[in-house]
Amino acid sequence: MRMLSSFTAMLAAAPAPAIPRTVKTADNVYTYEDYHAGDEQFTTTNMFVVMDAGALVADGQGSPVATKGLIDAIAKVTLRPIKYVVVYSDHGDHTGGNVSFPSGITYVIHPASRATLERRPNGWKPLSNAQVVADKLPLKLGGEDVEIVFLGRAHTGGDLSVFLPRQRSCFCARRFSAASSPRCDRRIHANG
Repeated sequence: MRMLSSFTAMLAAAPAPAIPRTVKTADNVYTYEDYHAGDEQFTTTNMFVVMDAGALVADGQGSPVATKGLIDAIAKVTLRPIKYVVVYSDHGDHTGGNVSFPSGITYVIHPASRATLERRPNGWKPLSNAQVVADKLPLKLGGEDVEIVFLGRAHTGGDLSVFLPRQRSCFCARRFSAASSPRCDRRIHANG
């Protein structure tokens, strides 16, 4: 019990990390974290990969202003353009700011998420040229292998993950959380 108390005191004394922040997690792989205050307080985490051919972003933010913060953070790391945005979750706190991404990018989305977003009366809608991935999409971007994979439903019915074989990294936001593992949405989605 004494050890736990000492550990708790150490944690309480530690300064809080600056948010928003960008963290390099592997060779040319970064996470961006932003905290959102208000009635519902939460942190969003995005991943972006910088390659010779441009950047791939996994997941968006919930508002145009928050997404602009993500885009600005990417610009501090690279001058290469954003080429792909992987729609991980169809919830508004992940897609509400997608309008801020530059034109000319390719969105990658699961069919269940596409159907959910198209049914909503308000909010961001997938572009007609979005690349739909039901199972797996291997990409070669400037010599870098990237796999967009559907590992089964997690928090929403169409949660995609981004796997980087060389870095042995996988972005699986909302699949696991501090409260439960794995996290699953109990509502019925288009894919059952």
